[in-house]
Amino acid sequence: MSAIMVASAKGGVGKSSLCVGLGRILSEHNHKTLLIDMDVGVRSLDLLLDVAEKTVYNWGDVILNNCEPDKALIHITQSLSLLPAPLFVSEEFTAEEMKKLVELYKQEYEFVILDSPAGIETGFSLSVGSADKCIIVSVPDPISIRAASSASAIVKKSGIEDIRLVLNRFDKRQHKKVCVDDIIDNVSARLLGIIPESSDIALTAIGEELPYDSKGNLAYLRIAKRLCGENIPFKIKNI
Repeated sequence: MSAIMVASAKGGVGKSSLCVGLGRILSEHNHKTLLIDMDVGVRSLDLLLDVAEKTVYNWGDVILNNCEPDKALIHITQSLSLLPAPLFVSEEFTAEEMKKLVELYKQEYEFVILDSPAGIETGFSLSVGSADKCIIVSVPDPISIRAASSASAIVKKSGIEDIRLVLNRFDKRQHKKVCVDDIIDNVSARLLGIIPESSDIALTAIGEELPYDSKGNLAYLRIAKRLCGENIPFKIKNI
């Protein structure tokens, strides 16, 4: 059982879509998974999972003792649940309280995935203090890679040693001059997966599931299998 922080210091790189994709894949393969939205004041996972109307409580309510931990959960499927983010910041939302909460849910879920917000402020800090592992997400452009490198350095400084990299929106034709090994070196993280540029992934933005055989979904599947310890080789033709 582990808590995995999904992060980057830059927005728009696809962190939330990756969280939803992995959550669905892991749950479909009988791995009980909890997604925790860490984007305080904004939150998006309820929209991506098309359950916004079911959102009543959030993890802030649990910390503030407004509800029991199980009451704050939204059950998407039998094996996939969501814990929404609060819409306001409270000084009671400390790293210590968040870690206690995550540890509590880890007793029930095999995977707890924390969808950290863009930047390195409140939600990022709370995630760092609660996670066992980290996935850094970047797209193959210099600004995103620099932001990913900054996020990786902060995470590593916090004491998290298991840091992996997911390179998103990779177009083999457009990025044929991009050296993936150089990106890995810059971010200082082991490669976990490469997600190809695909129009199908836009479906997650409107709460729809990806077709099973779409490029995006198959990439999520390979990443999920690697998270579960399977030896899935990297093949450029499949990404």
